Amino acid sequence: LTACPTSTRLQQLAKEAGLSIPAAENVSAGYAAGSNGLEEVFTAAMRTSLTPASAASSLGGASTTAVLGTARIGDPELTGAEFWELLRSSKAGLAGLLQLRGGLIRVSDILPKEVAEETLKKLESLERSEWLESNSALYDDKGSYGDTTAKHWFFRYDGDKLDGTFRELHALAPDLFPSFQAAKYEKSGNLSAHDDSNYFQITSTDKNRSPRYPAGTLMFRKIAVIFYLTKDWRQEYGGSLMDLHDQEPKFLVPRFNSLVAFLVPRVHQVEELADGCPPRFTLFGWFSEDKGYPSLQELEKMPWLSTSESRGHL
Repeated sequence: LTACPTSTRLQQLAKEAGLSIPAAENVSAGYAAGSNGLEEVFTAAMRTSLTPASAASSLGGASTTAVLGTARIGDPELTGAEFWELLRSSKAGLAGLLQLRGGLIRVSDILPKEVAEETLKKLESLERSEWLESNSALYDDKGSYGDTTAKHWFFRYDGDKLDGTFRELHALAPDLFPSFQAAKYEKSGNLSAHDDSNYFQITSTDKNRSPRYPAGTLMFRKIAVIFYLTKDWRQEYGGSLMDLHDQEPKFLVPRFNSLVAFLVPRVHQVEELADGCPPRFTLFGWFSEDKGYPSLQELEKMPWLSTSESRGHL
């Protein structure tokens, strides 16, 4: 920008976004030629890479720099260091960061290695009796909004032995209401296509209730989180997260100490686990708030969201 002073509109945008413009001597003089072309290319790139203006306004006017930090838009994956830097500098929080990156983020080495190792040890040491079967064929466990047909079979743990790790995950979105549990998938474990949309009422015994979210508050899931804790997983084991948001499914193979987060609703499923696979351990859950879901008309203007109905899974 310093090398192209005639690009006045870019200078104005930089100032509004709070960009730190380098000194002229640190910028290659070669960029000085054809500044009008630079402005056109830069503007086109911004329009292609970022959300539309309507999306930006819904983020409360958060600056591009505050949300993006040093990582590149469109990266398929972030390192833990990149992700936490972005999150700390983001005025729009995790939801804004997810929206700018198309609704889903995958992060490697999300927590310190010793935390992940200790969490896996706790999961592996749980007694069989501490795991509760979660099987849609045995009881009515259907969602209350949109997500009404998800069939599943896995084991979950709802105890307090993992509360330390749950607190670490809560730091992802401290202003939202957390609901986390552990899951163990074994041979034939599965979760059919669904979009995670659901609402619930905070109970008087919920340990996460607070003055901001007291008992009785009606809550809506807004961000889904999956923390993977199985080592040396192979794609042939099955158990991959299938992102069905676009026409071509994307397969995200579980990897130790990695995290996937996405905005809700978003259509996805867990691939059925194959014979001979080891247990697949995760911590999973949602961040919720007391604001309801967009209308169908509003959803059409939000390309980072998708519903089971819109993707033909109902």
